[in-house]
Order: sequence, then C-alpha cells, then structure tokens
Amino acid sequence: MARGKFNSTIVRLTLMLVLAQIAALALGLAVIHRFTAATIVADARTAAEVARDDLLGEYRQQGLQGLVEAIDYRLKVRDDRNFIVLLKGADGRVIAGNLREWPSSIADKTPWQQIPLHAETTDATKPMGVLATKLPGGEALLTGETLDAQRQLADASEAAFLYALAVGIVIAGVMAAFVTWILARRIDVFSEAAAEFVGGRLDTRVRHDETGDAFDRLAVSINAMFGRIAGLVRELRMITDSMAHDLRSPVSRMKARLEQGLGRTSDAEARLAIGAAIEEADALHRLLDTALEISRAEAGIGRDQFTDFLLSPLLDDMAEVYGPLAEDGGFAIVVDAPADLRVRAHRDLLVRALSNLVDNALKYAAGGSAIRIGARDTGGGTISLTVADDGPGLTESQIVEAVQRFVRLDPARGGTGAGLGLSLVETIAHLHGGTMRLEANDPRGLLVRLTLPVAASNRAP
Repeated sequence: MARGKFNSTIVRLTLMLVLAQIAALALGLAVIHRFTAATIVADARTAAEVARDDLLGEYRQQGLQGLVEAIDYRLKVRDDRNFIVLLKGADGRVIAGNLREWPSSIADKTPWQQIPLHAETTDATKPMGVLATKLPGGEALLTGETLDAQRQLADASEAAFLYALAVGIVIAGVMAAFVTWILARRIDVFSEAAAEFVGGRLDTRVRHDETGDAFDRLAVSINAMFGRIAGLVRELRMITDSMAHDLRSPVSRMKARLEQGLGRTSDAEARLAIGAAIEEADALHRLLDTALEISRAEAGIGRDQFTDFLLSPLLDDMAEVYGPLAEDGGFAIVVDAPADLRVRAHRDLLVRALSNLVDNALKYAAGGSAIRIGARDTGGGTISLTVADDGPGLTESQIVEAVQRFVRLDPARGGTGAGLGLSLVETIAHLHGGTMRLEANDPRGLLVRLTLPVAASNRAP
C-alpha cells in the first residue's frame, strides 16, 4: 500500500468491520455461556424438585418412617454423589440425610437457593443449590444438588468461550489483513494508473478483469475519462504545435526583411527602431521554440533517447560554460555532486532544464554571490538535483505563481522572458517521471529542486 496506509480509509473501514465481528462473536459467545450456565442450574433445580416430590410421595403413602427409609435407600443404593437431602424433626434434630446440620440460613420453607454448605463426608464447603419444604407433622425436608460438576461445566464453558473468542479475534485479524490487502491491491491499480497518466503517459489505462463488479465498472468509467482527457490534450497539443510551426516561418521572414531594411538605411532613429524590432522577433522566435519543446515533452517525445550517464561531468561542464558569464555578474558557480552518481535521462533536455535554472539565477538573484548546483541520492530510487542562489528569493505567493505559464513576477521577474522557462523545466521533470519544486533557500535566496528517478546502476541489488 501507499504511504500512510495505516491511516487509510480501507484500514479504518476494515477495522470497523473486524471490531463489529468481534463484538458480535463476543456477544454470541456470552449469550451461549450465560444460557449454558442457566441451563446447568435449572437442571440441578429440576433434579432437586423431582427428588423432593418423590420423597413427599413416600411421606404421604408411608408416613415419616417411610420417608426416612426412602432417604436412606436413595443415599445407599443410588450412586448420586451430587444429591443433597436432610430431614429434621420438629425439635430441629437431624433425622436422616447427608448434611451435618440444618443450614441456619435456610428456613423450614424456602424456595430454591444457591449457598455454600458442608457435606457430611467432608469439612470443605461446596456450592449447593437447595430448597426446603415444611411437612404437616412439623418436620422439614431439604433437597438439593451439589453444584461442583455444574460449576466445572460452567468453568469449561467459560474457558471454551475465551478460547473461541481468542481464535475468533485471530481469524478476524487474518481476514482483515487479507481483505485490506485485496482492497489495497485493487485501489493501487487505480492510483498507479492515475500517477502514470498525470506523469504524461496519456495512453495509460486501468487494468480490469471484465467481472462486472464495482471495481470493474469504476475502471471502465475512469478509462473512458482518461480517453476523453487524452483526446482533448492531443487536440490542444496539435493546435499548439501547428501554431508554433506555422508562426516560425513568418517570424523568420519578418526578421530577415528587418535585417535587410537595417542594412539599407542610414537613418539613426530608423536603425534603432529596426534593431528593437529584430530583438522582439528573436524573442518571439525563442518563445515559439520553447512552446514547441514544452509541447513535445508533454507528448512524451524523447523517452526513447534516455540513457544512463554520470551527473558530475555534466554539472562540471555547465559550471565551465556559465563560469565567465557568472563572473561578469558577480557570481561564483559551485558544483556539489558525488562522482559516481548516475541518472537515466534525456541528456540534452536535462541540460536545457538546468541551463534555464542557471539563467534565471543569473538574471534574478541580484545582490547574491553564489549559484550552487547540487546532486545527491535521496534514497527510495530517486535523486535530487538543485540549483540554488543567495539572492532576494521569492515570497510564498510568488513561488506559487512562478511555475504558471506566461506569468512574470514584476519587478522580481523583469527582462525579456515570456514566463515559460520554469514551465519547460517542470515539463522536462515530468517527462522523466519526476517533479520540480521551488523552495526558500537557507539562509536566503531561492532553491529549485528536481527529483528524478536514479539510473538502474545506482539501485541496490
């Protein structure tokens, strides 16, 4: 996934679904656990009530002695270690049963209760569920069930609940990661295609699998939009290119005739006016050339001429070429680049971009003393090319305006430029799959940064 993936909408939505699943699972398991525990207690209560009813039947048929015999028989013959019974006389004396004494907290007539009691065979207290019934002769009968087994079953149910919840959380986490991965892969297809399209590859289209699902329909719609935009851009470039081509010949003819007129007249004012017109024709010619270069770069023309080469010699050559001009303007050109740093680029276009930046620095960094051309590997498969000056620099609002076409920042951007220099640099950067950014230089001045992909030989194996 892309940077910031843990803050992405996909992750948040997936986590919400996972939490909802875990909450539903926990609620379901809790309900099952409570139902199981309630069922266990209800079974014990039913057993105590059935035993009471059976013993009361013996009492009604055979009296107190028959009841005592029935209690003894049940305790001796039936192997029911969970069964609790106690019969006390009207005077409170224990007559029969497997409890040491009548519980003080239990009245002679008591509905079902769960309390800890001492069994006859042990000093330890055990959880028991009991109920008491007062007999017509003043005696009282207590029946119940030891809840040890039920409690163990409840504990086992609780452990099963916790294990099931833990397994459910693990499964939900794995499924969340899997769903996030699938969604991220599908969305990455769109973002990668959009990035390539923005980078100037207008033939880029989103891959889709003809399944007809939401992603497939979205891909079809985006591809249709890409196609429409590409068509409009091609038409606009064709018009721009045609206009530039068509205008170059008339401008050249106009300049030639002006030069002829300049040679035929000796009038000083006429020669001055004709010379100014020739300069304007030259400026117009340069403008058309720049517009053509921008149009061709935006069309992707030149990618087949990309080569791998060392940056340091190229930058040294530029410093040597511009050195005398820089000295005349009071600047020193400083190159700072590793000797082994390579880039894959269109050499001539890269030289043109850097030349434009150095020209701008020479023209507009008045009061400065140095122009620094730097290059370094920034990691992540990119390098940073910078041209920095220590002149007056630009404000934040001017930085935003400076990259717009045909915009000249007066008075900071004076002279005869047409406002296409930075646009051409930005277009060349995009042609290489990179970016251009203007920044404030430290401590003063302007820094233009080109971020470009490194050459294959620079990448770690």
